[in-house]
This record gives sequence, C-alpha cells and structure tokens, in this order.
Amino acid sequence: MSFLIILHNMIIRKIKREDLDNAAKVMVEAMNANLEGAKITFNLFLELGECLLAEEEGEIIATACYIPYKILSWIGNVAVKPRYQRKGYGKRLMSELLKLISTKVIRLDSTTEGYRLYRSLGFIEEYETILYELRDLKGSNNVKTSDKLEDWMMDLDKKAFGDDRGKLLGRINGLILYTQGGYGILSRNILGPLVAEDDFIAESIIRKAVELGARIIITIEDKTEFIEDLGGRRLYTCTRMMLGESINENRSLIYGIYRYAFG
Repeated sequence: MSFLIILHNMIIRKIKREDLDNAAKVMVEAMNANLEGAKITFNLFLELGECLLAEEEGEIIATACYIPYKILSWIGNVAVKPRYQRKGYGKRLMSELLKLISTKVIRLDSTTEGYRLYRSLGFIEEYETILYELRDLKGSNNVKTSDKLEDWMMDLDKKAFGDDRGKLLGRINGLILYTQGGYGILSRNILGPLVAEDDFIAESIIRKAVELGARIIITIEDKTEFIEDLGGRRLYTCTRMMLGESINENRSLIYGIYRYAFG
C-alpha cells in the first residue's frame, strides 16, 4: 500500500530497500551508531515490519520503524539528524508511525534525548534498561552451543517477553548458548537476549559467552546488582516505555534484552 504525506518542504514516506544506506547514516549522525550495525537493524525492520522516513529536498533527515507481533509492537531506529532536532520533525514522524500500528500495546526503549518526545505522545515510563561492558570471566562447562533455537527456548522467551517474537529470534545471526532452564544468543560481541530461570543459570551462560567473545549485555534494572557482581561496568542507560495496555511479561526471567531497537 502506498504511503506519502507532503507537509510544506517535508515528505514522509515508507523506507525502501534503496533508502537503506542513507537511512542508516541518519542513525550514525544522530546516535553515533555503527553504520553496519544500523544497516542490520533496518534490514530486520524492513523484513518484519515497516519504517518511515522524513526527507527535505531529497535528503533523509529522520527515521522511525516498528515490528508488529501478536499482542504488542516494538518501535526502534527513531532518529533525527542533529541539525533538524527540536523542530518537530521527530514528533510528526512518530505520529504518522503510530497511525500504522494496530496492536493494543506499543513499547520502546527511549534515550534521555527522546524521553520528552515519547511522553508528549502518551508513552509512560516502565523501568530502566542498562548497557554493561562485561569483564573477563572464566567459562562454564555445563553450557552448550547450537545454531538453532529449540521449541523450549521459544516458549521460555515468550513467557519472559510477553509475546511470541519467534519471527525476530529466528532471523538473528548468532551463536546460541544454552543449558537446562535458560538460553542466550551471542551476536557481534553482544549477549542478548538472555532468558533464564535463575541467577545460577544466567551466570553460567554469561561466563560461557564472555569466554567466546561477548563484551556487552543490556539488562533491566532488576538485574543491575547481579551483573555488577559479575564485574559488569555500566556504560549507558535508556528508559523502557509503553503506550496502551500493560503487557504480561515475566521480568524475573529477563537477564538480557536483544538490542535497544528490538527489546
């Protein structure tokens, strides 16, 4: 379905494959993102959901994306080039994106800079999500690796996340680490998601992941003491926010999220 909005000198439209490189550069300028990493996230959003862009005179100046699941939708890759910030572009683009979403729940992880924007759109604060650097840890012998997610991992993830996001998990290009009662995915030196039934299981997977090259984990505020006891160094904090009905997630199972863009 075509989608085009013209407002004075600004055009809002859906992102196409041929826009991907320039859309990723907006993330680089606005959020100091890694260019290749930004391309990967946009690719996932285009495969599983939709993205909008705002442009002026042919220049892409802002982006916003979402993935719909069964119960909730997740918003990510919201960025505005620095010289266009605080001029209403982000709010107008987000307003149009929200019109496309039909799920009863919408969630995202907000930077400090984006917090006021999301509050103005009706989002409410849930809890903090924190990015940690992982230090050297000795490995764990009881953790196995695989290249395929098993059904029990998907079921455990659904309990933790509050919805079935199998279509996302199945597209993550990474190494799966697991033991009875928990699993994690190691991709591009980041461990996440990490879902486990208790601290012992989570620690075993983290130790194995670090041994295999993990250097970053993004956890929720409930698990900060646990991660810091393992030597984690806090680097960055976002705020998880929601719009709509509450979601039946199980935070006790969440030790690491996938990425800020995807939850």
